Amino acid sequence: MKQSMHLLVRGAIAAATFALASGSALAASNLQVVDSHSVSLFTAAGGAFGSGNAISPTLWEVKYDSNTFLAFCLDPHVALSNSSNSYSSGAFAASDAVKRLYEGYYASSIAAVSTSANSAAAFQLALWELNNDNTNLLTGELRFKNLSNAVVSQANTMLGVATGNGAIQNLYNYTSLTSVNPASQTLLSVSPVPEAQTWAMLVAGLGLLGFMARRRKGASALN
Repeated sequence: MKQSMHLLVRGAIAAATFALASGSALAASNLQVVDSHSVSLFTAAGGAFGSGNAISPTLWEVKYDSNTFLAFCLDPHVALSNSSNSYSSGAFAASDAVKRLYEGYYASSIAAVSTSANSAAAFQLALWELNNDNTNLLTGELRFKNLSNAVVSQANTMLGVATGNGAIQNLYNYTSLTSVNPASQTLLSVSPVPEAQTWAMLVAGLGLLGFMARRRKGASALN
């Protein structure tokens, strides 16, 4: 358990670093899915997945160079490739509903992976519904006969919050990772938006460094 929590912390730090470097920097770069955290297969009732198809929503652990971070899938209809893969990255225009989903449940869902993958699986179902379907788990392409399954029920609760009128705080930056070759699922990575006081401290620190550099330069000129 301690090792799993260490992985999550390391992943969060790597994701933050990754997001700062994303954009064109990841074009034609190699990523590889090195692990996954999923629940047992359960059955969807139909739609594009077909009646009776088994689904296992998963939180992917992805390796980029020496960094490991966690990401969710954006396109459930594409098979995942575990091979080292060329990806391009770019800013993802998250809808208000997706923002509410992440701000309300992302942190708790990935934190719970060390003890149970159910919350992450529910989060993945909710993300698929918001990004790829009609936001209703009982109708549309991804649909279930009822909400009796614990993961489906939890996803439905998340969808209720995401599609509500809750305030959006813009806590995250969103980055999509699209495979170039071979074809694989598109992933969504996020990193926290630095708080205003963090930026203020950074600017102050840079200003202090500049002041000290000028001071040393002046002292050297006098000598």
